Amino acid sequence: MINKILVAVDGSDHADRALSFALELANKYSAKILLLTVVPPVFLPIPSLNIMKSQALSDASIELENVFKAVLSRAEEKAKKTNLKVFTRLEKGNPDEVIIETAKTGNFDIIVVGSRGLGHRDYALGSVSSRVADNATCPVLLVK
Repeated sequence: MINKILVAVDGSDHADRALSFALELANKYSAKILLLTVVPPVFLPIPSLNIMKSQALSDASIELENVFKAVLSRAEEKAKKTNLKVFTRLEKGNPDEVIIETAKTGNFDIIVVGSRGLGHRDYALGSVSSRVADNATCPVLLVK
């Protein structure tokens, strides 16, 4: 039985399709949904740290957080069109680690995530979805 679904959203097309699939699944089982977005850390090459002022780095982090807040808001708007119980959470950190830990501590029955995220590497699976699938303690549904 599926009672609690964790849906990771990042604004990518695959995440949007994952959300749609999760909403259908939740509707079928009358499950609760947690929409989770994770603001990744801002990484810069070491030489860049010597050039950029700390305020610029802080500004970049704030802007990135605002982008992910908007992603979460759009996903929530879509989900609220259903009669399901939908919750949202914005976290900071390494996306795969936060998704896995949230699913584990929240006793989720399934994680639904897009097979590819915002990265544009030439892999069959995105690195986050691959690590979530490999390390989660509950079933993971990857949506293309």
